Amino acid sequence: MNLIGRESVADEARWRTYNLIAWRILPLLLIAYTMASLDRVNVAFAKLQMGEAIGLTAAMYGFGAGIFFIGYCLVEIPSNMILHRVGARIWLARIMIVWGILSATTALVQTPTHFYIVRFILGVAEAGFYPGALLFMTYWFPQHLRAQAISIMILGSSLSSIIGSPLSGAIMDFMDGWLGLAGWQWVFVVEGLPASILGVIVFVVLRNGPAEAAWLNADQKAMVIADLAAEQKEQSDAGVGHRFGDAFRNPNIWCVVLANFCNLSTLYGIQFWLPTIIRKVSNTSVFDTGLIAAGLAIIPCVVLIVNARHSDKTRERRWHATFGFLAQAVGLCVAGTFSDNAYVALSALVFAQCGFVVASATIFSLPGAFVMGAAAAAGFALITTLGNFAGYSTPFVFGVLNDATGGFSAGFYAMGSMSLLGAVAILVTPALRPRKKPAAEVAGA
Repeated sequence: MNLIGRESVADEARWRTYNLIAWRILPLLLIAYTMASLDRVNVAFAKLQMGEAIGLTAAMYGFGAGIFFIGYCLVEIPSNMILHRVGARIWLARIMIVWGILSATTALVQTPTHFYIVRFILGVAEAGFYPGALLFMTYWFPQHLRAQAISIMILGSSLSSIIGSPLSGAIMDFMDGWLGLAGWQWVFVVEGLPASILGVIVFVVLRNGPAEAAWLNADQKAMVIADLAAEQKEQSDAGVGHRFGDAFRNPNIWCVVLANFCNLSTLYGIQFWLPTIIRKVSNTSVFDTGLIAAGLAIIPCVVLIVNARHSDKTRERRWHATFGFLAQAVGLCVAGTFSDNAYVALSALVFAQCGFVVASATIFSLPGAFVMGAAAAAGFALITTLGNFAGYSTPFVFGVLNDATGGFSAGFYAMGSMSLLGAVAILVTPALRPRKKPAAEVAGA
């Protein structure tokens, strides 16, 4: 299997080289992002037991789940700037080792206040991983291959559900009471500590760029370095910003910031509440709830890869992302309308998740075309920082609406509205609008 589609690269030697690079770095990033996403999945499942154990209401859980992103957002930009200076190998490893340890300590919380504090500190520890990994890919892949590269890593979001959902359910059902710990406590221990182990592996295995890769021969290194240099020169000649402040002055970046916020509103609204929704509409056990959640995550994986390859092949981003947002809106509105029908509601949520992955892989292939260098580091961090405020606001608002209405419909409609706003943000992005041909060129034609 080739991670980079043959149709995306005209030159055979380049295709083989970029596939070699993909196989060397993307599986590691995929596993790392899967573990990062487990921090969202495990707390959603642990809530099924933890809520009663430490006295969490729906609104309290939504606030605690979301406060993670306050800590995350506060230090995300500084974290990415440090990565740009010291290299991905050291910084991504540091992030993973610390977050794994802190994730496991969530097993020790005894009150809602404890839960809030640990989640906040965990957010600080994990800050910078996702934008850092995105920035890291710009050191290896040219713009026209990044949607595919990013899509491989983003698979971790779905894999965390496919693996983590049944695993969390099994741990809570079968390890409850071991060594005096409840099932929800074992969830955090078993699913948290492996991130620290992987962090050590990242430090040993990862390389900061093609020049450091002993597994590339001299010709391959020269080819990749030349491709990236040519792309940077083309961007520089076109006036693409490279200084830190350029990211904050670029209107394209701010459009992507809004689009990402809307996209993550859908993700976290579904992700943090899916186990609760499944149990309510299907009345299953915790373990069966995990199996259902895992099954629902498979289809978006396939859609993600197919969409990314098509987007890279056609080099079209605007409508791929827009259709992703529209799919989210349709799926969420159907789920809201038929929230009491398990089959229809869950099928609609799968459709919405397909829309999320389509939009996500597409929009994160964009910033590297708008800014470069230090501006790219700041731009990726800015997009994920402000976007991740959705991780705070959406679970909390969804919980408040659930408490107020006694159902999920209002929350689904609210998320659907955000999806429509995301589509608008992509459509108005200046650099993505169709360019009008000069009048002289039209006349000559």
